[in-house]
Amino acid sequence: MTDSADIELIESLRLRFALASSDEQLQKLVTGLLVPLLDKFDITGAAVRPKIIGLLGQINKKLKGHPEVMLPTMSLLDSAFGKNESGFAQGFRLMYILMALEHAAESELVAAIPILLGGIHTRPNSQHATLVASLFTALWRCPLLSEDHMRELNLANDFQKAEVLVTLARDLFLFKTMAAGADGGASPVAMGLSADRQKVLTNGLKAPWTSDASVLQKLKLQLVHVVGSGVAFPTEMQTQIHEQRLLALLCASCDAYFQTVADRGKDALKRMRPVELESPTLVRSIFAMFLGGAQAENASDSRLPVAAAVRLKLLGYLGKSLLAAALYPQWARVVSESLFSASSTAKLRQHGMSFLLWAISKAPSDQITQASSASLDLIQRALTDGASSNAAASLSDDILRGSAYLALGTLAWRAPALTQDNLDQLQGMFEAFIKESTGVRLSIQEGLLVMLPAYDSRKMTELVRKQLLALLQKQLESQIYQARYCALRYAISVFPFAEISARWLCMLGLADTRPEIQQLARSGLAMQPSTILGHSSDLPDLKEAIIFIREKAGRIVDGSSTLSSSIKTQASATSLQVYGSMLDFFRSLLLAKGVASVKEEGELLVDYSDLEFVNGCSALASELQRKSMRIALAHLGGQGGTMNSFILPWLEVAGAGLNDAQLSNPEILSKSLMYVLEALSLGPLETALVFFDKRDLLFMRLASHSFEVQLLVAQLLSVIYAVKLLTDMQSDQGASISFWNDSVAGKLDGLIAAAQDPTQPKFIDSKQGSIITLGHILYGLWAAQKLLGKSWTDLGLAVLSEKLINAQRVIVDGIVTAASSTTHPTIAVAWCIAAGEVSKAGYLGNARQNIAAQTMATGISMLKADSTPRVYDAALTLVSDIVLGNPDMAAGLVESLATAAGTVTKKQLDVHFKTGEALARALGRFNCTFVTMDWVFPIEPGAVYDRNAVGACASGINALLETITAKLTKSSNMQERQAAAIWTLTLVQSCPGLDALGPWLAQLHACMSVLLSDRSELTQEVASRALGLIYNMGDASLREDMVYSLISLFGGGTGGSSRRPGVDGAAENVQQTLQRHIQSNEPLLEQESLGQTPDGHSVNTTYKSIMSLASDMQNPSLVYQFMQLATHTAMWNSRCGAAYGVANIIEQARGAIQPYMETMIPKLYRYTFDSSPQTQTAMKSIWNALLGPSSSRATAVASEEDLPTNGANVVERHWDAILEECLTSMGQREWKTRESGCNALAGAVSGADPELVVPYLDRIWKMSFRVLDDIKSSVRESGLKMCRSLATATVTWCTPQNTPSASRDKQAQAVVDAVIPFLVEKGVVSDSEDVRNFSMGLLLKLCKASGRYLEPFVPAISEKLIESLSDMESQAANYMTFHAGGSGISQDQLESLRLGAVKSSPMMQGVETILEYLTPSTMEALVPRLQNIIRHGLGLPARAGCARTVVVLCVKKAELVRPFASALVKAISGSLAENSALQRQAWAAAIGYMAPMLSPAMIKNLLKHLEKIYFEKYDSDIRGVSGQVLEQLSQKCPERLCENPSGPGTASFVLFGCSDASEVVANAFQSAWQEYILGLGNMLIEEQLAELLKQPLEHIAGENWPRRIQSAKVLAEIARMVERDARAGDAGQTNGSASSDNSPVPASIKTLAQTALPELVKASRGRRWPGKEHVLGALVSVCAACARALAANVDSDMQTLPGTVCDILLKEMRHGELPYRREVIKHYCTLMERMDLDVYSEMSGALLEMVEQMGSVGQKQGVSGDAMEIDDDDDDDTAMKRPQQLMLVSTAIKALQLTLAKSRRLLFKNVAKAADVLRNAAQNGVWNVRVASLECLAELLERCVALKLNNSMDGGSFPIDIAPLLDVVRLCAAEGKYVSVRTAALGTLGAALGAIEAASTNANSDARVAQWSLEASAVRELFLKDPVPSVSDRAKEL
Repeated sequence: MTDSADIELIESLRLRFALASSDEQLQKLVTGLLVPLLDKFDITGAAVRPKIIGLLGQINKKLKGHPEVMLPTMSLLDSAFGKNESGFAQGFRLMYILMALEHAAESELVAAIPILLGGIHTRPNSQHATLVASLFTALWRCPLLSEDHMRELNLANDFQKAEVLVTLARDLFLFKTMAAGADGGASPVAMGLSADRQKVLTNGLKAPWTSDASVLQKLKLQLVHVVGSGVAFPTEMQTQIHEQRLLALLCASCDAYFQTVADRGKDALKRMRPVELESPTLVRSIFAMFLGGAQAENASDSRLPVAAAVRLKLLGYLGKSLLAAALYPQWARVVSESLFSASSTAKLRQHGMSFLLWAISKAPSDQITQASSASLDLIQRALTDGASSNAAASLSDDILRGSAYLALGTLAWRAPALTQDNLDQLQGMFEAFIKESTGVRLSIQEGLLVMLPAYDSRKMTELVRKQLLALLQKQLESQIYQARYCALRYAISVFPFAEISARWLCMLGLADTRPEIQQLARSGLAMQPSTILGHSSDLPDLKEAIIFIREKAGRIVDGSSTLSSSIKTQASATSLQVYGSMLDFFRSLLLAKGVASVKEEGELLVDYSDLEFVNGCSALASELQRKSMRIALAHLGGQGGTMNSFILPWLEVAGAGLNDAQLSNPEILSKSLMYVLEALSLGPLETALVFFDKRDLLFMRLASHSFEVQLLVAQLLSVIYAVKLLTDMQSDQGASISFWNDSVAGKLDGLIAAAQDPTQPKFIDSKQGSIITLGHILYGLWAAQKLLGKSWTDLGLAVLSEKLINAQRVIVDGIVTAASSTTHPTIAVAWCIAAGEVSKAGYLGNARQNIAAQTMATGISMLKADSTPRVYDAALTLVSDIVLGNPDMAAGLVESLATAAGTVTKKQLDVHFKTGEALARALGRFNCTFVTMDWVFPIEPGAVYDRNAVGACASGINALLETITAKLTKSSNMQERQAAAIWTLTLVQSCPGLDALGPWLAQLHACMSVLLSDRSELTQEVASRALGLIYNMGDASLREDMVYSLISLFGGGTGGSSRRPGVDGAAENVQQTLQRHIQSNEPLLEQESLGQTPDGHSVNTTYKSIMSLASDMQNPSLVYQFMQLATHTAMWNSRCGAAYGVANIIEQARGAIQPYMETMIPKLYRYTFDSSPQTQTAMKSIWNALLGPSSSRATAVASEEDLPTNGANVVERHWDAILEECLTSMGQREWKTRESGCNALAGAVSGADPELVVPYLDRIWKMSFRVLDDIKSSVRESGLKMCRSLATATVTWCTPQNTPSASRDKQAQAVVDAVIPFLVEKGVVSDSEDVRNFSMGLLLKLCKASGRYLEPFVPAISEKLIESLSDMESQAANYMTFHAGGSGISQDQLESLRLGAVKSSPMMQGVETILEYLTPSTMEALVPRLQNIIRHGLGLPARAGCARTVVVLCVKKAELVRPFASALVKAISGSLAENSALQRQAWAAAIGYMAPMLSPAMIKNLLKHLEKIYFEKYDSDIRGVSGQVLEQLSQKCPERLCENPSGPGTASFVLFGCSDASEVVANAFQSAWQEYILGLGNMLIEEQLAELLKQPLEHIAGENWPRRIQSAKVLAEIARMVERDARAGDAGQTNGSASSDNSPVPASIKTLAQTALPELVKASRGRRWPGKEHVLGALVSVCAACARALAANVDSDMQTLPGTVCDILLKEMRHGELPYRREVIKHYCTLMERMDLDVYSEMSGALLEMVEQMGSVGQKQGVSGDAMEIDDDDDDDTAMKRPQQLMLVSTAIKALQLTLAKSRRLLFKNVAKAADVLRNAAQNGVWNVRVASLECLAELLERCVALKLNNSMDGGSFPIDIAPLLDVVRLCAAEGKYVSVRTAALGTLGAALGAIEAASTNANSDARVAQWSLEASAVRELFLKDPVPSVSDRAKEL
């Protein structure tokens, strides 16, 4: 076509558009021509295009004037996207698409969305703004998209389309409403957007959502709905899409302007599948959002960072991502923005610092070095430069600053190069303790501890090391304990243990007041066994350590071999605790060095358990300890026996307390003296000479108040005098002879004098010290003289000898004196100690035997005397020392002590131990450890004593053992039997190597075996310990016999078959001794020791009872085994000590017991869990001895051959036997057996491999629940512990791990497969309440923990949990259900509380949790179970829980519910009519959630069922459930309601329910009705009117009065709707000239008139019934609404209907109750107001008659207008009716007024009568009657004037006499109370004036008119004076 033709065509089209005047014409043209016109653009020439543009402009103008014209939306879309055009026409197409969508129907909007989405990414950027505006317009204008609509978007198969939608949604969520910039200026850009992007979103700020908040909210809600939907974005979509969804919904959840959007965004985030936080695309997207776009060349393309609220949530994701920590410098920029940006908040800063901590701790090692400087700057700026920002107050927040310090510590740990050679950071951290608050100090402490690994002294320079030590020591002086604690930690960790300076800091820490710091300091000083035995080189050097300690202690050596007297005490060493710690540490170091040397030499076996003494401070108590100290001192003293100066500092430091008052504390002094004594005793001989010159200082301490100090001083003096004597006598120095004869002898004289000084309280300590020292010096000098091998005379010391003999005599005399009761106990103890020391030497002189006998007799007498414990102990030591020096007195001592043993009381049991120790010392001599440990001289005892004196006293030992075996063991005196056991134990323990004990071992074994059954627990324990030691000392025969006895005890052997051949006599003695007790037919144990049976009878263990038991088992040979088991069982139940001895035997005999392991282990394992604590301890000791301490739950796997020596994995190896033993025991009759079996099973299951447990799980749970319901309380408690242990293990086994493992999953699934069926089928349905509760608790724990393993059991678990809601409901709730009325609580309130409990109950939470693992297959199994509960479930909680379960399924698993929705709704619909209102509401909610999934047919059936329920339960509240379901449907799927406008249960029924008598029910129906109105609009009236009328017309003529009333209301509402629709149609008429009266009658009005009016007329006739007035009202409403239709039907009967209606109303208003008649009159008034009817002649008579009949009611006294007075004679019924009568009169007058207003003809006589009646009413009525009468009179006068009645009769001037009326008006004008009365009277006056004026114009007017005029003027004057302005002003206008 040529251009001219095209131009001609365009011009013709322009003309056609110009002539189109109506919407229909323009609609037709636009629909057919717009799209072809746009397509013409690209195929026409340049000359035509301006014409087309002009025509399009004309069309646009036309469209603005005709807004109802719809553009062809779909055609425009097809034209725009059908081909890839980018020409000029495309812009017009997109413009018209946007215009079309602004007015398009819902279907077109929904259809346009996928097209627009698919086209955005294919179009150029210039078109994006219009396309996005079109897409957003379609989204916000249509309702929330249904699931079907979202599937039609096809986002799952189109990645680009999904990406476009999610990106647009995210950006829009960041947008907020705004106005355009003033004067065309730029508008602010929303956070997170760029200027260009904002223009695209808002179409250049022209889109309505730019400034309209409501539109923006709708659009955001739609986008949240779509983006958060799992239907639109299924799980299988690309991961990138879900990541972008996460970010979009995150932005939505932070919407600060629309809370609804934020809430829905949060909900969508919860329902969204988890995303991988290590995804690079996600992390980079988060960084980009947080930081904004980089500044490009075009600033408008750069995005701003998102708002603070979004940043806060983004940090939450970044703080969990390892990848985010690996992206530097992005994370550094994020931290900087969080901390220092102007828009940051306090919470954002805190999270920013937390993210910095995360990044520093998780960043790769190579990257953290690069980022260390920047990170340090950020932290320091946050701590120091915060005041420069506007957030200074927040930066000082404790949380922020604490995190900063922690980050600083972490940075130092990750990047040690920053701090290794620079202590600034460390010093700054310590200084921060001072300036920061208490809340921050804990974080500083944590930061310091984190950065601790960054410091290593081995990598530091010497200068840095010294600086660090100085810093740490300074911090130890801090007032802040966290600083001291951290400093001490650094000293321990940074420096090696060999660093003595660091150990010094630990010593200072011991003086701290904080217990935790003291404990830490102790750990820093403790020497570990592994270091001592394996890495002794890591210990400090001894010589370096003593020099350092001496320096710190302030001692200065003057270079001589003696100690310096000058002491310079430093301030740091003045603390007693520090000084004591120095002593302890160096002494421990000496021991550690010595132990290491001992181990290297291999002379003694050293084990870790033997090294506890190293870190202790007690006296040396073993050969290992003494040897270790001797070696260490030798090393410190030098090699080759030469004296070295390094031992001198140690003596100087240790002895500093002798002449330093600050260190003279008794505790510290005694410790230092003990360490000096060790050095002198175990060190080189020359060491003692160092202290000889300090003897005067030692003598000064004899007056100390501490007995321990006095004793140590005495021992030291004895050592130094002995060594001095040896040295002097061997040096052949003559000068020394005189020294000893003069000086030493003189010193002895001084001591003797002090000892003999009369006792005075203030000198008693000095006297005690002198006496003790005198004895010790004598012993020391005697030892030296013996070693020299010469007599005193030969040595030239005769004078000294005499002094010694004299001193001996004084001591002997003193002990005799001490035996008297008058001697002070302290002095008596001193004499005993001194006498004992002298006795060790055998006494001096010729009368030694007599002296010994005398002293022994004195000592024995003191033991027999009633002396104090101290004196008794001293006397006991004395007699033992006497025998040590005089062996021939041993037998007498044994006899004396044995005799005294029986007199010991129960409170003096320790006497037996002391006596046994004394006997061991006396008889074992230097073979006894007690004696060897007390030897303090640096010489060997063998060099002092001869060979016989050193060895044991054989005669004395034989006497003692003979006494024990022959007398004490067989004694009936319990104290003597105790003495036998204790003495035996003491002897064999302290003298293990005595040859004299060999012949007695068999007898001792027999005696101790007998004593195992003694009544005394102490005797049993001691005997068992002795047995173990005897076993170790015995030969092979005895050991084997003891093993045999043990095997027999456990039932490992039978009779004598396992007895080894050739048992010797000693072993036979053991068996014979035991057998005698059996054959004697006497109880082995007291009955009380065995307890009682459950029925209360005592357990009898006599031979007859045991023989009877063996006979019952048909094996009499078992009697010996039963007897042995009974004996040991009794021992174990009575005392654990018996097993310790047996354990020692077993430990040496594992190989022999191996064949019986299989039989022993299960029973032994169960006994380790016995109910008796003593039995438990005993059995555990046997178990540990037999199998090893860690055998009960070892992880190592040992071979079967290693079992006897390696107890690894014992329980697992014997698993089956142990579990059978435990399970069998749990079913026994004896409660103790059940309890021990239960405890043992709990111990076995805890930590066991699930593969071992699974085969037994069913039995285990069965027996566990059985004991949980046991009759015995203790068994129940054990059962509960067992169940808890098993439950914990089960939950642990069934918890999925983060790292998938096929074997782990298989084990867990096996456990679940075994446990869940048992719990579901037996546990939760048990008859026992405890079992039920526990089963339910475990089931809930498994629901939370087991996850995917529970998938097969989801249906069963869900069903049981739901049913348990009722089963486990409190009985109080059930009681309240039946007694709610009497409790002041309504049934609804009670049900609400019950349902609230259901919602929050753990069972319901368990259901919600387990439904997460529902699958299609398990859903198919779950639905029948839910249906069963819905139909037959018992109890409100269960049914409510089922309803909630359905709702949860719909929310979380909608796709799984969809196939079964119809079945579930069908089941629920049958339960809708139940009695509980809240339960009905719950069912309704469940149906509402499933409604979108139902088919149209199912929806129709549901609606039909709802209608059925409503009418069947019409007389009950149950009918309200129909409205509730409809309300839910309207909320969840309104489109489904609109799909079914007709049929049962649809629009007609909904409208019918809207008029329900119950407001609650009606409101529910109203919600559904609103959806019909919104969905169908005008179509609801135009097309569905007949359907709407169906229900009300059906019931209007029925017999059910409430339904008839409701039908009438519905018909009235329909009439109003039809009338509104008709008015809207009239308003839309375009022809302005046409009158609405001549317009065609709408079809709806015709239909309403033809169908409803006849039925209403029919229903209005007949008798009256309650509520008939509603029918009359509906009749009036419908009649008024159909006025046009009635007027149009001239030739039909319809025209007469108004008259018929008036007749009906006239009839009804004459009769009935007053309220009914008043309502009828009101309906008549409505009819008159809305219709133009002239019925005055028909109605006036009745109305006037009504006014006249009731006029008497308004009679009152006076004319004041007050309310009428009621006579006392009137009855109450009349008084109650009078107000109603007055209201009826008022309404009737109103009706008369309305009738007058519509009348077109009046009769003269009727007017006069009406005026008279009204005048009377106005004069005599009450105020409301008067007001109505006056208004009606005014209307009557006006109508007379209007109808010109003054000319209607000849010779008459006016039909009404106005004078009486003026009188009434005058009367009312004087009314002072009611303004309304005066106002109405003024209106009547105005009408009267008008009538007077009209009458005056009549030619036939008479003189009355002039008179009326005068009277009217007078009345007007009254109104002019009215005080109310409105009245007076109006009067002026008249």
